[in-house]
Amino acid sequence: MSRSKVSPARDAALRVLLAVEKDGAYANLELQKNARRWKLAPSDAAFLTELVYGTLRRQGTLDYVIDQFSTVSVSRMNDCIRCIMRMGVYQLLFLDKVPARAVCNEAVEMAKSRRIYGLTGFVNALLRKISREKYRIAYPDPEKETALYLSVKHSHPLWLVKRWLIRFGEEETASLCMTNNEPPPVVLRCNTLKNTPHQLFERLKEEGLSVRPSSLVPEGIIVEKASYLPELPSFRQGLYTVQDESSMIAAAVLNPTPGAFVIDACSGPGGKTTHLAQLMKNKGRILALDVHEHRLKLIEDTCRRLGVTIVEAKLLDARELPEQLREKADYILVDVPCSGLGVIRRRPELRWRVERGDLKLHVQQQMEILGQAGKCLKTGGIMLYSTCSTEPEENTGVVNSFLKEYTCFKLEALTPLLPFPVVDGCDRTDAQKGFLQLLPHRHGTDGFFLACLRKH
Repeated sequence: MSRSKVSPARDAALRVLLAVEKDGAYANLELQKNARRWKLAPSDAAFLTELVYGTLRRQGTLDYVIDQFSTVSVSRMNDCIRCIMRMGVYQLLFLDKVPARAVCNEAVEMAKSRRIYGLTGFVNALLRKISREKYRIAYPDPEKETALYLSVKHSHPLWLVKRWLIRFGEEETASLCMTNNEPPPVVLRCNTLKNTPHQLFERLKEEGLSVRPSSLVPEGIIVEKASYLPELPSFRQGLYTVQDESSMIAAAVLNPTPGAFVIDACSGPGGKTTHLAQLMKNKGRILALDVHEHRLKLIEDTCRRLGVTIVEAKLLDARELPEQLREKADYILVDVPCSGLGVIRRRPELRWRVERGDLKLHVQQQMEILGQAGKCLKTGGIMLYSTCSTEPEENTGVVNSFLKEYTCFKLEALTPLLPFPVVDGCDRTDAQKGFLQLLPHRHGTDGFFLACLRKH
Protein backbone atom coordinates (compact mmCIF):
# COMPACT_ATOMS: atom_id res chain seq x y z
CA MET A 1 0.00 0.00 0.00
CA SER A 2 1.16 3.55 -0.65
CA ARG A 3 2.33 5.62 2.27
CA SER A 4 0.27 8.51 0.90
CA LYS A 5 -2.88 6.85 2.33
CA VAL A 6 -1.75 7.93 5.80
CA SER A 7 -2.61 11.53 6.68
CA PRO A 8 0.49 13.77 6.82
CA ALA A 9 -0.05 14.69 10.49
CA ARG A 10 -0.38 11.08 11.66
CA ASP A 11 2.58 9.95 9.57
CA ALA A 12 4.74 12.73 11.02
CA ALA A 13 3.49 11.96 14.56
CA LEU A 14 4.49 8.32 14.18
CA ARG A 15 7.97 9.36 13.02
CA VAL A 16 8.42 11.57 16.10
CA LEU A 17 7.04 8.98 18.53
CA LEU A 18 9.32 6.30 17.08
CA ALA A 19 12.34 8.60 17.43
CA VAL A 20 11.40 9.19 21.08
CA GLU A 21 10.73 5.49 21.74
CA LYS A 22 13.68 3.94 19.89
CA ASP A 23 16.38 6.61 19.84
CA GLY A 24 15.76 8.51 23.07
CA ALA A 25 14.99 11.69 21.12
CA TYR A 26 13.14 14.66 22.59
CA ALA A 27 9.77 15.34 21.02
CA ASN A 28 10.11 19.13 20.99
CA LEU A 29 13.46 18.97 19.18
CA GLU A 30 12.16 16.43 16.65
CA LEU A 31 9.16 18.64 15.90
CA GLN A 32 11.34 21.76 15.53
CA LYS A 33 13.91 19.96 13.40
CA ASN A 34 11.36 18.66 10.91
CA ALA A 35 8.77 21.46 10.87
CA ARG A 36 10.00 23.05 7.64
CA ARG A 37 10.69 19.74 5.88
CA TRP A 38 7.17 18.43 6.45
CA LYS A 39 5.52 21.67 5.25
CA LEU A 40 2.23 20.90 6.97
CA ALA A 41 -0.83 23.12 6.76
CA PRO A 42 -1.51 24.99 10.04
CA SER A 43 -4.38 22.66 10.95
CA ASP A 44 -2.23 19.57 10.30
CA ALA A 45 0.66 21.06 12.29
CA ALA A 46 -1.65 21.67 15.25
CA PHE A 47 -3.00 18.10 15.01
CA LEU A 48 0.55 16.73 14.83
CA THR A 49 1.53 18.59 18.01
CA GLU A 50 -1.61 17.37 19.79
CA LEU A 51 -0.98 13.76 18.77
CA VAL A 52 2.67 13.74 19.83
CA TYR A 53 2.39 15.55 23.14
CA GLY A 54 -0.96 14.02 24.03
CA THR A 55 0.25 10.47 23.39
CA LEU A 56 3.42 11.02 25.43
CA ARG A 57 1.60 12.72 28.30
CA ARG A 58 -1.04 9.99 28.50
CA GLN A 59 1.31 7.08 27.82
CA GLY A 60 0.83 5.50 31.26
CA THR A 61 -2.95 5.56 30.93
CA LEU A 62 -2.82 4.32 27.34
CA ASP A 63 -0.58 1.36 28.20
CA TYR A 64 -2.85 0.43 31.10
CA VAL A 65 -5.93 0.45 28.85
CA ILE A 66 -4.25 -1.43 25.99
CA ASP A 67 -3.08 -4.15 28.39
CA GLN A 68 -6.67 -4.63 29.60
CA PHE A 69 -7.88 -5.44 26.10
CA SER A 70 -4.86 -6.96 24.38
CA THR A 71 -3.63 -10.56 24.39
CA VAL A 72 -0.11 -9.15 23.89
CA SER A 73 1.20 -6.75 26.54
CA VAL A 74 2.41 -3.33 25.44
CA SER A 75 5.94 -4.14 26.62
CA ARG A 76 6.13 -7.10 24.20
CA MET A 77 4.85 -5.25 21.14
CA ASN A 78 6.98 -4.23 18.18
CA ASP A 79 8.14 -0.59 18.67
CA CYS A 80 6.18 0.61 15.68
CA ILE A 81 2.98 -1.24 16.63
CA ARG A 82 3.32 0.04 20.21
CA CYS A 83 3.47 3.64 18.97
CA ILE A 84 0.60 3.12 16.51
CA MET A 85 -1.56 1.60 19.26
CA ARG A 86 -0.79 4.35 21.77
CA MET A 87 -1.57 7.04 19.20
CA GLY A 88 -4.79 5.29 18.19
CA VAL A 89 -6.05 4.77 21.74
CA TYR A 90 -5.17 8.37 22.62
CA GLN A 91 -7.46 9.57 19.84
CA LEU A 92 -10.24 7.19 20.89
CA LEU A 93 -10.14 8.20 24.57
CA PHE A 94 -9.14 11.86 24.53
CA LEU A 95 -10.04 13.40 21.14
CA ASP A 96 -13.83 13.44 20.80
CA LYS A 97 -13.85 15.10 17.37
CA VAL A 98 -11.88 12.33 15.66
CA PRO A 99 -14.20 9.56 14.33
CA ALA A 100 -13.35 6.06 15.57
CA ARG A 101 -13.51 4.67 12.03
CA ALA A 102 -10.86 7.15 10.86
CA VAL A 103 -8.62 6.26 13.82
CA CYS A 104 -8.82 2.53 13.09
CA ASN A 105 -8.40 2.86 9.33
CA GLU A 106 -5.41 5.18 9.58
CA ALA A 107 -3.75 2.96 12.18
CA VAL A 108 -4.02 0.03 9.78
CA GLU A 109 -2.61 2.14 6.94
CA MET A 110 0.30 3.20 9.15
CA ALA A 111 1.13 -0.44 9.86
CA LYS A 112 0.96 -1.19 6.13
CA SER A 113 3.13 1.82 5.29
CA ARG A 114 5.81 0.36 7.58
CA ARG A 115 5.36 -3.03 5.85
CA ILE A 116 4.06 -4.71 9.01
CA TYR A 117 1.37 -6.51 7.03
CA GLY A 118 1.03 -9.47 9.38
CA LEU A 119 -0.17 -7.30 12.28
CA THR A 120 -2.71 -5.09 10.52
CA GLY A 121 -5.55 -7.39 11.58
CA PHE A 122 -4.35 -7.28 15.19
CA VAL A 123 -4.21 -3.45 15.14
CA ASN A 124 -7.64 -3.13 13.54
CA ALA A 125 -9.36 -5.63 15.85
CA LEU A 126 -7.82 -4.25 19.05
CA LEU A 127 -8.62 -0.61 18.30
CA ARG A 128 -12.19 -1.45 17.28
CA LYS A 129 -12.65 -3.49 20.46
CA ILE A 130 -11.42 -0.62 22.66
CA SER A 131 -13.63 1.82 20.75
CA ARG A 132 -16.73 -0.38 21.29
CA GLU A 133 -16.02 -1.31 24.89
CA LYS A 134 -14.56 1.86 26.43
CA TYR A 135 -17.19 1.59 29.16
CA ARG A 136 -15.45 -1.59 30.39
CA ILE A 137 -12.18 0.14 31.28
CA ALA A 138 -11.55 -0.55 34.97
CA TYR A 139 -9.22 1.78 36.83
CA PRO A 140 -7.66 0.94 40.22
CA ASP A 141 -9.78 1.67 43.30
CA PRO A 142 -9.10 5.31 44.32
CA GLU A 143 -9.81 4.51 47.98
CA LYS A 144 -7.83 1.28 48.36
CA GLU A 145 -5.08 1.94 45.80
CA THR A 146 -4.79 5.72 45.81
CA ALA A 147 -1.23 5.93 44.49
CA LEU A 148 -1.84 3.41 41.71
CA TYR A 149 -5.14 5.08 40.78
CA LEU A 150 -3.53 8.53 40.46
CA SER A 151 -0.57 7.05 38.58
CA VAL A 152 -2.81 5.32 36.02
CA LYS A 153 -5.57 7.91 35.77
CA HIS A 154 -3.21 10.87 35.40
CA SER A 155 -0.36 9.05 33.65
CA HIS A 156 2.59 9.61 36.01
CA PRO A 157 5.21 7.11 37.25
CA LEU A 158 4.06 5.31 40.39
CA TRP A 159 7.27 6.07 42.30
CA LEU A 160 6.82 9.79 41.70
CA VAL A 161 3.15 9.79 42.68
CA LYS A 162 4.00 8.02 45.94
CA ARG A 163 6.57 10.72 46.76
CA TRP A 164 4.13 13.51 46.01
CA LEU A 165 1.36 11.91 48.10
CA ILE A 166 3.63 11.95 51.16
CA ARG A 167 4.66 15.53 50.50
CA PHE A 168 1.48 17.16 49.18
CA GLY A 169 -1.45 14.89 50.02
CA GLU A 170 -4.00 13.38 47.63
CA GLU A 171 -5.84 16.48 46.43
CA GLU A 172 -2.74 18.50 45.61
CA THR A 173 -0.96 15.54 44.02
CA ALA A 174 -3.93 15.04 41.71
CA SER A 175 -3.91 18.75 40.88
CA LEU A 176 -0.18 18.71 40.09
CA CYS A 177 -0.56 15.64 37.86
CA MET A 178 -3.52 17.14 36.01
CA THR A 179 -1.66 20.40 35.41
CA ASN A 180 1.31 18.43 34.04
CA ASN A 181 -1.06 16.94 31.46
CA GLU A 182 -2.18 20.34 30.16
CA PRO A 183 -0.40 22.20 27.35
CA PRO A 184 1.99 24.74 28.93
CA PRO A 185 1.60 28.44 28.19
CA VAL A 186 3.78 30.07 25.56
CA VAL A 187 5.53 33.00 27.24
CA LEU A 188 7.69 35.65 25.60
CA ARG A 189 10.29 37.82 27.30
CA CYS A 190 10.41 41.33 25.92
CA ASN A 191 13.89 42.38 24.83
CA THR A 192 14.09 45.69 26.68
CA LEU A 193 17.28 46.57 24.79
CA LYS A 194 15.13 47.10 21.68
CA ASN A 195 11.58 47.87 22.87
CA THR A 196 9.32 48.16 25.91
CA PRO A 197 6.78 45.52 26.99
CA HIS A 198 3.96 47.87 25.95
CA GLN A 199 5.48 48.43 22.49
CA LEU A 200 5.96 44.69 22.02
CA PHE A 201 2.42 43.99 23.21
CA GLU A 202 1.00 46.31 20.55
CA ARG A 203 3.34 44.94 17.86
CA LEU A 204 2.31 41.34 18.55
CA LYS A 205 -1.37 42.28 18.30
CA GLU A 206 -0.63 43.92 14.93
CA GLU A 207 0.95 40.64 13.82
CA GLY A 208 -2.27 38.82 14.69
CA LEU A 209 -1.40 37.26 18.04
CA SER A 210 -3.74 37.15 21.02
CA VAL A 211 -1.62 38.17 24.01
CA ARG A 212 -1.86 39.19 27.66
CA PRO A 213 0.73 40.48 30.13
CA SER A 214 2.35 38.19 32.67
CA SER A 215 1.28 38.71 36.28
CA LEU A 216 4.67 37.51 37.55
CA VAL A 217 7.34 39.36 35.56
CA PRO A 218 7.13 42.82 33.94
CA GLU A 219 8.91 41.67 30.75
CA GLY A 220 6.64 38.65 30.27
CA ILE A 221 3.89 38.38 27.65
CA ILE A 222 1.71 35.27 27.40
CA VAL A 223 0.57 34.19 23.95
CA GLU A 224 -2.94 32.76 24.05
CA LYS A 225 -2.68 30.92 20.75
CA ALA A 226 0.82 30.66 19.34
CA SER A 227 1.62 30.50 15.65
CA TYR A 228 5.07 29.57 14.38
CA LEU A 229 6.82 32.41 16.21
CA PRO A 230 10.24 32.28 14.44
CA GLU A 231 8.52 33.28 11.20
CA LEU A 232 7.22 36.56 12.65
CA PRO A 233 9.16 39.73 11.75
CA SER A 234 9.18 40.76 15.43
CA PHE A 235 11.05 37.56 16.32
CA ARG A 236 13.61 37.95 13.53
CA GLN A 237 14.16 41.56 14.61
CA GLY A 238 15.04 40.37 18.11
CA LEU A 239 12.19 42.10 19.92
CA TYR A 240 11.65 39.09 22.20
CA THR A 241 12.63 35.55 23.00
CA VAL A 242 10.57 32.58 24.21
CA GLN A 243 11.10 31.81 27.90
CA ASP A 244 8.99 30.51 30.78
CA GLU A 245 8.15 32.92 33.59
CA SER A 246 10.02 30.79 36.12
CA SER A 247 13.32 31.30 34.28
CA MET A 248 12.67 35.02 34.05
CA ILE A 249 12.13 35.14 37.81
CA ALA A 250 15.62 33.68 38.36
CA ALA A 251 17.37 36.49 36.47
CA ALA A 252 15.08 39.09 38.06
CA VAL A 253 16.05 37.90 41.55
CA LEU A 254 19.79 37.98 40.80
CA ASN A 255 19.28 41.41 39.14
CA PRO A 256 22.93 42.28 38.38
CA THR A 257 23.86 45.94 38.09
CA PRO A 258 25.20 47.47 34.86
CA GLY A 259 28.97 47.15 34.67
CA ALA A 260 29.14 44.04 36.85
CA PHE A 261 31.03 40.83 36.11
CA VAL A 262 28.61 37.89 36.04
CA ILE A 263 29.26 34.17 35.61
CA ASP A 264 26.45 32.03 34.23
CA ALA A 265 27.88 28.67 35.24
CA CYS A 266 25.53 26.38 33.26
CA SER A 267 24.15 28.68 30.62
CA GLY A 268 22.33 26.17 28.38
CA PRO A 269 20.63 27.79 25.37
CA GLY A 270 21.05 31.28 26.85
CA GLY A 271 17.59 32.42 27.95
CA LYS A 272 18.72 33.50 31.41
CA THR A 273 22.08 34.71 30.06
CA THR A 274 20.49 37.23 27.71
CA HIS A 275 17.96 38.27 30.36
CA LEU A 276 20.86 39.09 32.69
CA ALA A 277 22.38 41.19 29.88
CA GLN A 278 19.11 43.09 29.53
CA LEU A 279 18.99 43.83 33.25
CA MET A 280 22.59 45.07 33.00
CA LYS A 281 21.58 47.34 30.09
CA ASN A 282 24.18 45.52 27.98
CA LYS A 283 27.00 46.99 30.11
CA GLY A 284 29.59 44.89 31.93
CA ARG A 285 30.65 41.32 31.25
CA ILE A 286 28.89 37.95 31.35
CA LEU A 287 30.91 34.75 31.12
CA ALA A 288 28.50 32.05 29.89
CA LEU A 289 29.77 28.51 30.42
CA ASP A 290 28.52 25.19 29.11
CA VAL A 291 29.89 21.74 28.32
CA HIS A 292 28.00 21.41 25.01
CA GLU A 293 29.27 23.23 21.92
CA HIS A 294 25.87 23.25 20.24
CA ARG A 295 24.42 25.08 23.25
CA LEU A 296 27.14 27.71 23.08
CA LYS A 297 26.24 28.18 19.42
CA LEU A 298 22.62 28.76 20.47
CA ILE A 299 23.77 31.37 23.00
CA GLU A 300 25.81 33.20 20.37
CA ASP A 301 22.93 33.09 17.86
CA THR A 302 20.46 34.40 20.44
CA CYS A 303 22.83 37.18 21.50
CA ARG A 304 23.20 38.31 17.88
CA ARG A 305 19.44 38.31 17.32
CA LEU A 306 18.75 40.25 20.53
CA GLY A 307 21.65 42.68 20.12
CA VAL A 308 23.49 41.51 23.25
CA THR A 309 27.22 42.23 23.07
CA ILE A 310 28.54 41.62 26.61
CA VAL A 311 28.38 37.81 26.65
CA GLU A 312 31.47 35.64 26.22
CA ALA A 313 30.40 32.02 25.60
CA LYS A 314 33.02 29.49 26.66
CA LEU A 315 33.23 25.69 26.50
CA LEU A 316 33.97 24.80 30.12
CA ASP A 317 32.75 22.37 32.79
CA ALA A 318 31.55 24.36 35.81
CA ARG A 319 33.04 21.67 38.06
CA GLU A 320 36.51 22.66 36.80
CA LEU A 321 36.58 26.45 36.95
CA PRO A 322 40.07 27.93 36.49
CA GLU A 323 42.03 29.48 39.34
CA GLN A 324 42.07 32.90 37.65
CA LEU A 325 38.31 33.24 38.23
CA ARG A 326 38.61 32.88 42.02
CA GLU A 327 36.96 35.76 43.92
CA LYS A 328 36.35 37.65 40.65
CA ALA A 329 32.58 37.56 40.05
CA ASP A 330 30.09 40.07 41.44
CA TYR A 331 27.16 37.75 40.70
CA ILE A 332 26.90 34.07 39.76
CA LEU A 333 23.95 32.18 38.35
CA VAL A 334 24.12 28.42 38.95
CA ASP A 335 21.24 26.82 37.05
CA VAL A 336 22.42 23.25 37.44
CA PRO A 337 21.67 20.12 35.38
CA CYS A 338 18.88 18.25 37.14
CA SER A 339 16.17 15.61 36.73
CA GLY A 340 13.93 18.07 34.87
CA LEU A 341 10.86 16.84 36.75
CA GLY A 342 9.57 20.41 36.90
CA VAL A 343 9.20 20.63 33.11
CA ILE A 344 7.44 17.36 32.30
CA ARG A 345 4.44 19.19 30.90
CA ARG A 346 6.82 20.65 28.26
CA ARG A 347 8.91 17.51 27.86
CA PRO A 348 6.45 14.73 28.68
CA GLU A 349 8.82 11.91 27.72
CA LEU A 350 10.97 12.84 30.74
CA ARG A 351 8.44 11.38 33.16
CA TRP A 352 9.06 7.95 31.64
CA ARG A 353 12.86 8.30 31.58
CA VAL A 354 13.75 9.66 35.02
CA GLU A 355 14.04 7.02 37.73
CA ARG A 356 14.21 7.42 41.48
CA GLY A 357 17.92 6.60 41.59
CA ASP A 358 18.73 9.38 39.12
CA LEU A 359 18.13 12.02 41.80
CA LYS A 360 21.23 10.97 43.77
CA LEU A 361 23.39 11.10 40.64
CA HIS A 362 22.32 14.68 39.97
CA VAL A 363 22.86 15.76 43.59
CA GLN A 364 26.57 14.91 43.53
CA GLN A 365 27.08 16.92 40.33
CA GLN A 366 25.03 19.83 41.66
CA MET A 367 27.11 20.02 44.85
CA GLU A 368 30.36 20.01 42.85
CA ILE A 369 29.18 22.82 40.57
CA LEU A 370 27.85 24.94 43.43
CA GLY A 371 31.07 24.48 45.40
CA GLN A 372 33.29 25.50 42.49
CA ALA A 373 31.09 28.46 41.59
CA GLY A 374 31.09 29.70 45.16
CA LYS A 375 34.89 30.00 45.10
CA CYS A 376 34.65 32.39 42.14
CA LEU A 377 32.34 34.83 43.93
CA LYS A 378 33.65 37.98 45.58
CA THR A 379 32.99 38.51 49.27
CA GLY A 380 29.66 40.32 49.46
CA GLY A 381 28.57 38.90 46.11
CA ILE A 382 25.30 37.12 45.34
CA MET A 383 24.94 33.60 43.96
CA LEU A 384 21.60 32.25 42.77
CA TYR A 385 21.09 28.48 42.73
CA SER A 386 18.25 27.20 40.57
CA THR A 387 16.84 23.98 39.12
CA CYS A 388 13.85 22.96 37.01
CA SER A 389 13.12 20.21 39.52
CA THR A 390 10.27 19.66 41.97
CA GLU A 391 12.25 17.34 44.22
CA PRO A 392 13.75 18.39 47.60
CA GLU A 393 16.96 16.33 47.19
CA GLU A 394 18.00 18.51 44.27
CA ASN A 395 16.77 21.73 45.85
CA THR A 396 16.74 22.43 49.60
CA GLY A 397 18.81 19.29 50.16
CA VAL A 398 21.68 20.57 48.01
CA VAL A 399 21.47 24.10 49.44
CA ASN A 400 21.52 22.88 53.05
CA SER A 401 24.49 20.59 52.36
CA PHE A 402 26.32 23.45 50.65
CA LEU A 403 25.71 25.81 53.59
CA LYS A 404 27.10 23.25 56.03
CA GLU A 405 30.28 22.85 53.98
CA TYR A 406 30.74 26.50 52.98
CA THR A 407 29.99 28.47 56.14
CA CYS A 408 30.88 31.81 54.55
CA PHE A 409 27.57 31.67 52.63
CA LYS A 410 24.19 32.64 54.07
CA LEU A 411 20.73 32.57 52.54
CA GLU A 412 19.44 35.99 51.49
CA ALA A 413 15.71 36.77 51.84
CA LEU A 414 13.93 36.54 48.48
CA THR A 415 10.86 38.54 49.47
CA PRO A 416 12.24 41.99 48.46
CA LEU A 417 13.89 40.56 45.33
CA LEU A 418 10.96 38.76 43.69
CA PRO A 419 9.20 40.62 40.85
CA PHE A 420 5.75 39.59 42.15
CA PRO A 421 4.03 39.67 45.58
CA VAL A 422 4.15 36.36 47.46
CA VAL A 423 0.59 35.65 48.61
CA ASP A 424 0.69 32.06 49.86
CA GLY A 425 1.71 31.77 53.52
CA CYS A 426 4.08 28.82 53.06
CA ASP A 427 5.68 30.49 50.03
CA ARG A 428 6.15 33.70 52.02
CA THR A 429 7.85 31.84 54.86
CA ASP A 430 10.20 30.07 52.45
CA ALA A 431 10.95 33.28 50.52
CA GLN A 432 11.84 35.08 53.73
CA LYS A 433 14.31 32.29 54.48
CA GLY A 434 15.89 32.67 51.04
CA PHE A 435 14.38 30.01 48.77
CA LEU A 436 11.21 29.32 46.80
CA GLN A 437 9.69 26.30 45.06
CA LEU A 438 7.48 27.20 42.10
CA LEU A 439 4.97 24.54 41.01
CA PRO A 440 2.80 24.33 37.88
CA HIS A 441 -0.51 23.85 39.70
CA ARG A 442 0.17 26.62 42.23
CA HIS A 443 1.95 29.30 40.24
CA GLY A 444 1.17 28.47 36.60
CA THR A 445 4.90 28.24 35.82
CA ASP A 446 7.20 25.33 35.22
CA GLY A 447 8.32 23.52 38.35
CA PHE A 448 11.32 25.60 39.41
CA PHE A 449 13.43 26.11 42.53
CA LEU A 450 15.61 29.08 43.44
CA ALA A 451 17.75 29.97 46.43
CA CYS A 452 19.66 33.22 46.94
CA LEU A 453 23.05 32.99 48.66
CA ARG A 454 25.33 35.83 49.78
CA LYS A 455 29.02 35.35 50.47
CA HIS A 456 30.24 36.88 53.76
